Formats: sequence, structure tokens, C-alpha cells
Amino acid sequence: RCCGEKPGPVHLNLAFREPLVGVAGELAPAREPLEPVGSGARWGLTDERLAALGKALGGVSGLIVAGDRAARCDQDAVAVHRLAAHLRWPVLADALSGCRRELAATVTTFDALVRHEPFAGAHVPRVVLRLGGLPASKELSAWLASSGALQIGMDRFGMCPDPDGVLSERLHVDIATAVDQIRSVSPAPAPTSWMASWSAAEAAARSAIERVTTAHTEATEPGAAIDLATMLSDGGVLVVSSSMPVRDLEWYAPARDGLEVLANRGANGIDGVVSTAVGAALGGAPTALLVGDVAFLHDSNGLLGLMRRSLNLVIVVVDNDGGGIFSFLPQRVSLDDERFEQLFGTP
Repeated sequence: RCCGEKPGPVHLNLAFREPLVGVAGELAPAREPLEPVGSGARWGLTDERLAALGKALGGVSGLIVAGDRAARCDQDAVAVHRLAAHLRWPVLADALSGCRRELAATVTTFDALVRHEPFAGAHVPRVVLRLGGLPASKELSAWLASSGALQIGMDRFGMCPDPDGVLSERLHVDIATAVDQIRSVSPAPAPTSWMASWSAAEAAARSAIERVTTAHTEATEPGAAIDLATMLSDGGVLVVSSSMPVRDLEWYAPARDGLEVLANRGANGIDGVVSTAVGAALGGAPTALLVGDVAFLHDSNGLLGLMRRSLNLVIVVVDNDGGGIFSFLPQRVSLDDERFEQLFGTP
């Protein structure tokens, strides 16, 4: 390609194993990609696949894991929760999923719950229905990868990320259409105790989070995420930056109706976050941006576009002295302090 008919630079996309530090080794053998099944996002499940899914999901303890893109509107979220109510399965709803609603099946504290070994060990699912993208929680992903559960991905674009290679199939379907189809074949629900135990754990974890965060008189990062998620007007838009802000929202914010959450996570990291919020605010809804100091500085020119417009936008900048997310990742212990601060902390 470099020297061919249209010569020039060629972009090579190489996926490296995290945590991106250490000694280079041999390339791993190639793995054949699992192709998505389906003819397009407008379509639902074929009769054959629907029958197989109804059988697989019936009468077992399962989970619906809702990531980014799981619901685009209220009707999509309602469809997901209707299926959850029928199956008696909890909905582990990422903040970006559109499914983190004030409904009985919603679980917002899943990152904390799967870190608690007694609970995690006693609540291993047999089936997982993964909707849209991956949640930010690496703890949840690791727990699901080790669960041995049958895992099925659904996405309207056929983009079902599977870094752990655990999906048995990827379904390229409209999620709302597909979950309504599954509910229509009436698979048997899970035992009542399954949903009840998840609901009790969610209530206990939410109470603990609220007790600890409200006890702090000074500003905290979790507190900022909770405040923005709860104080914005109905119909408001919350834009959240990558790294710590999106995780603070996922880990600590409660379920909330009437709030749209947007992020660039997985698309462009910390590039253009202020500009994204300006664009969101142009829709006219009350809009807030929760952003870290590095991402804010990275797109401070976005403020120029804001100055020329009269927008209902508040920007909350978390000053955590650089790349705060990396203090929680393996790079913190893989490098000496000086090298870590230079490459990852970036104070």
C-alpha cells in the first residue's frame, strides 16, 4: 500500500495487551474474529435463533449487562427492563447505557458488589446478555470472564467488544426489537430469590455510598459525579469525560430518570471533550460537563466556541493533579515514582 497506486503513509492498528508496560515478547497467534450474526440493525432475531435464545435464557439465573448504546431512547430502556422483569434478572446498567433508570431491576453498584468476594462468589450467573458496548468497570469484566457463563452480545451496529474472547455469539440486531421478541416467547423466569438478593445488595451498597460521601464536608470526585447526576433538571444532558469522571459516574451515581449521559469514551479519549459539551448544549437542554484537569486543558480552545454562544452549560473541572486514573492501574506499581509521574501522572 505504501508504494502502490496511491502511495503514502499506512495506518497500522495494533492492539496491545494492557497495562502497556513491561518487556516486549513474541506476537500471540492470530485468533479468527467472531463475525456478528444478522442482516442489519433494522432487523430482529430469526425464528430459529429466537427459539434457541428462549430455551437458553429460560429458568436460569442470569444478568443483563447494559453498556453504551444499549438504549437510545425511553422506549428502548423500557423494552430492556420489561424483559428483565419477565426473566427476574437484574440490569447491571452502566451510566452511558440509557438503562440506568429508577426501576426495580436496575443495579448501579455492580463494581463494588463484584469486588466483595462473598457476594461475587454466591452470585455467579449462568447466562449473561450483553447489550451494546463494555461498561468501564474492569472488575465486572474480569468477574464475567471467569464466570463460565454463556455470554451473548447484542448491538445495533454489530459492534460487540469482546477483549476476553467470552462471547458465544454476537447478534447484529436492534436491541429493543430483539428483547421484545425474546419476551414474546415467554422464557421461564429465574427463581424469585435471584432478583431479590441483587436488589437487597444494591440497596445496601447505595446506602453505604451515600453514608460515606455525605460524611465528607470537602469536595470529592465521587461527590461531584453524584451531584451532577442528581441535581441536573429533568431533560438535562450530562457530558462526562474519560478516565476518572466516567468511572466516578459508573461507580457512585444512582439511577436517574430524565437524564441523558454522553461521553467520548472509546472514541477519542481526552480529545475535544469541551467541544463535545458545547455541541451537546446547542440542543437547548440544561447541560453539564464533568471533566478532569488534563482533558480540560487538552481542549481549552473549545471555550472559544463557547464564548460566541449563549448556552446553558456548566463545566465542572476536577483538579486531581493530572492523570488520576493511572494511580488505580498497574502502571502505578510497574514503574518508579519519577518515571510514573513523567509518563502517566502528568501533574
